[in-house]
Amino acid sequence: MTWTRRLRGFFARREDPYAGGDLDNAQRISSVLWGILVLLTVGLLPASSPVDPSKGLGWTIAIALIALGAVLVLQNARRRISSWARLLASGYGIVAGIAVMQWVCGGVGAPYERLYLLPVVFVAATQPPRQTATFLGVVLLALLTPLVYDHWSADYLGGSLASFVIWCGLGVGGNLLMSGVRAQRVRHTAEEAEAREEARIDSLTGLHNRRAFDELLIAEVARARRLHLPLSVAMVDIENFKEINDRWSYAEGDRCLREVARRLRDNLRQPDFCFRWGGDEFALILTGTPVDETSPIAERLRFEVGAHCKRPDESPIQVRFAAAELRDGISAPELTEEAGLALTAAKLNAAR
Repeated sequence: MTWTRRLRGFFARREDPYAGGDLDNAQRISSVLWGILVLLTVGLLPASSPVDPSKGLGWTIAIALIALGAVLVLQNARRRISSWARLLASGYGIVAGIAVMQWVCGGVGAPYERLYLLPVVFVAATQPPRQTATFLGVVLLALLTPLVYDHWSADYLGGSLASFVIWCGLGVGGNLLMSGVRAQRVRHTAEEAEAREEARIDSLTGLHNRRAFDELLIAEVARARRLHLPLSVAMVDIENFKEINDRWSYAEGDRCLREVARRLRDNLRQPDFCFRWGGDEFALILTGTPVDETSPIAERLRFEVGAHCKRPDESPIQVRFAAAELRDGISAPELTEEAGLALTAAKLNAAR
């Protein structure tokens, strides 16, 4: 890869340039840095006090800027700056404040241009490359502005450009470092999410497992009660499944489970969910469906399984279906227990 492509890739627009960033920590750091800037500004006043270039308002402007800086520090400390864009805007505000302080304190001869280092490093460490590059351009303009309104100074120009080059190096280094940290955090978050998802997937059928069922049912029960929606839990099992394992092998039993799982999953409505409960049993969460309206669902699932899922002897696989409905005063585990008892009752009736 050429350097040109690497640079284009570095400055390319990303889907989420702030992915992996910690806004809360960035606010804490900005509070500390802007607080240091305010203290440094106050400390430099005796050495370079306002010279009143604006008809006697120099001290007024300087005090107002220090007060605004203090307010910005408090806003950051209280987490009032609640977005990356506002945090970047605070960096621009700091640069503008430093430029005005340099103006009221003498321009080329004032030492305030050294304070640009802190916002440069902070913005470079917290913002993506495009925003950082624009910010550096604004800082360069602010740094060279005294040459326009004050007087030409080759020494100031050389010193300012040398400082700016150093700041750019520090900014790029900080940007690369923090971009790597954010990318690593994104990968770590993705890996954690993948691990959590894998822990909730049944490896044989590909359906979500009992842990996922328990977690989702709690959320669905809360949603159903909040929105006053009916909610049913159904249990499905394969008739005479033990015979398949005993007569033809566990491999055939696994094949039948996978086929049944696929048919159950593919023939549910979009808001409904199918889970591997354990053994030859499956659990369904039927959102918005009262128990007296589950018969069409049961008939459709029985037909699809019987038509497309075969035992090793080519006879159709039959499934049992039993459901229970959420009522006032019962919890998610109690609803699950009622559905299980309904399936047990269906098995006993079939055995008679």
